[in-house]
Amino acid sequence: MSFCLYFRTVAAASIAACSSIAAAQSGIGPETSPDPQIPESSYFDSLPVVLTVSRMPRPQNEVPAALTVLDRETIRATGYRSLDRLLRLVPGMLVAKERGSEQWVSYHGPNRDTPQELQILIDGRSVSAAYFGSFGRNSFPLAIEDIERIEVVRGTDAASYGTNAYMGVVNIITRHTAEESGATVSVAGGTGEYSEVSGRFVTRSGPLGLRITAQHLRDEGVHDLNDSRDRHRATLRSDLQLSEHDELTFLAGLTDIARGTGYPNTPFNSHPERDMDTREHFGHLRWRHAVSPDEEFLLSGYYAYERTSNEWAVNTGPLQAILGPVSIPVNDSFTTRRQNLEFQHNLSPRQGLRLSWGAEWRRDQVHAPFIFFDRSDPSEESRRVYANIEWRAAPQWQWNFGAMAERFQHDQTRLSPRVFLNWLPNETETWRAGYARAWRNPGVFGRHSDVRIFAPAGTPIAGLLLQHRFVPNPGIDPARLDSFEIGHARRFPALQGSLDVRVFHERIGDQLVREQADAPIENPFQALVQRFLPPSQWGNSPGTVQIEGIETQFDFKPWNHGTLLLRHTMMRLRADDDGTADSAAPYSASVTWLQRMGAWQSALTLLRVGPVRAGNGFTPSFQYTVPDYTTLDASIAREFRLDGGQTLEVRLTGLNLLGRHQELANFPVQQASGGDDPVNRLEPIVMLSVSASF
Repeated sequence: MSFCLYFRTVAAASIAACSSIAAAQSGIGPETSPDPQIPESSYFDSLPVVLTVSRMPRPQNEVPAALTVLDRETIRATGYRSLDRLLRLVPGMLVAKERGSEQWVSYHGPNRDTPQELQILIDGRSVSAAYFGSFGRNSFPLAIEDIERIEVVRGTDAASYGTNAYMGVVNIITRHTAEESGATVSVAGGTGEYSEVSGRFVTRSGPLGLRITAQHLRDEGVHDLNDSRDRHRATLRSDLQLSEHDELTFLAGLTDIARGTGYPNTPFNSHPERDMDTREHFGHLRWRHAVSPDEEFLLSGYYAYERTSNEWAVNTGPLQAILGPVSIPVNDSFTTRRQNLEFQHNLSPRQGLRLSWGAEWRRDQVHAPFIFFDRSDPSEESRRVYANIEWRAAPQWQWNFGAMAERFQHDQTRLSPRVFLNWLPNETETWRAGYARAWRNPGVFGRHSDVRIFAPAGTPIAGLLLQHRFVPNPGIDPARLDSFEIGHARRFPALQGSLDVRVFHERIGDQLVREQADAPIENPFQALVQRFLPPSQWGNSPGTVQIEGIETQFDFKPWNHGTLLLRHTMMRLRADDDGTADSAAPYSASVTWLQRMGAWQSALTLLRVGPVRAGNGFTPSFQYTVPDYTTLDASIAREFRLDGGQTLEVRLTGLNLLGRHQELANFPVQQASGGDDPVNRLEPIVMLSVSASF
């Protein structure tokens, strides 16, 4: 099927679906509604001002990207308690779980292993893992109640944020301490031995605001798996108004999590049942100097630390008759440290012209002796300078130019440009078209991981190399993405609704893939082991990966206090390798109904996801496709106002209510089980929570 015919088919299906089921969450339109019958309190009466795309606060219809905004009221109404669940409401986002405590988050893909294409920010601080992956694997260092809104840039934003924004950005903006006060205590319990206790306290004294949040969460995860979680978390935010023009913000947090992982009876005990412990902490200081409404300076610095303990022992498995019953210790523990400094200047030199420019320095250091054989604490420094220009060339025409020059320690300087043209023919419509380029840096792990397993002391073959599990590839090149898109956004004031359609064509060269590697054979025992467990490395895939399709976000309020949200994506991924081509779902769709009736509030989300060949682990000869699935989530809450002004909320939430289903595969485990029946199926979860505000 030609792309033109494919596009017409997809567009017709999307618009037809949008016409029947609608929603209204990211409000695109004029600053005031032209329909006098719509009350001033309507959510859609004013354009959301967003911060993420070009680093400048701009009305959503003027930014050079497709954007999904999840505001505080929507987040609260869904009853969701985790970021990965909320991101399922974003078109084009593939969010899946291999097990209860591990999530796989990708925008479009393509990636069969841990995705690294998204930049995850919390108040401008990157929480993309320094060691590996773009989404925190063990924990999310933030309470849902602290979130003001989530802005998701759908499409590359490397011109503003660099290599980790290769496919998009998730920017989580927390609540300012001036916006709330008082204390909240919550308790929750549910199936799977789920329990949660949290407390928040917000106070203000003159120019100083302070918020402290503490949480404890415990659950047993997926039934019949070693999948428990025991998490403690505390965060702090302080806002100090130094003067009329200056504000100082300090954020800090500590997370401690113990979790079960692994499966029974894995080959050579390569991924056994065991416990992992992770401790993370960070400190982030940010200074904002507002010269005028049209000019401001921002200076920020943060330090982040993570230590994960992950130890077990492999055995000789089917080779026991030859090598004997040998137990070989494996230590995948690691410690990472990140230091980051950033300067930003926003200004408007003249009417119709806005500029945001700045510079950033970052240093990531990893301590993992087992993972980086004979290499002391590899580190990577990066430096970047960027600029974004918004030029209103005419009342209805707006240009957006942006570029990021980025240099990593082991690479040359790379340029990520972006050019977009927005046409605003009237107060309710925006058409946008543009091109952007992005580079994805392989990182410390991709270049230098070198994992070797030796026979332990006390055995007849002590000191012999048995497996070269990961082979370094210092010559690997960054992947390159060229993205083209056409978008249309329209507001329907009479329906209190909005429509956003994004048509995209993305080309990836030098795609980063995990592939089988050649490792010198030093002894016959190594040759024997590596027949069963071949070595691998990160490399560049030959040829070009092409992704093309359409995303639709169409929302409206069909009746009083009710909102329907529709998210719909259809795409086609073409690559020389079948595994890569099938590593992104060809379609996904969701319908969310939010309803408030007096003191009652309810939410219902139906999600459908197509088949996908993606997961964790490396088995070059094994292919498995996770079947398509449909899930249903529901939440209902009742609010009580007590004497003295206190508020009590009782909420019942259910997830995966349509039954067990598989979302992601662990390929070695799936292969060991025969590969036919889905393993690690997620089960229905029911939670009851009570929260009191004082």
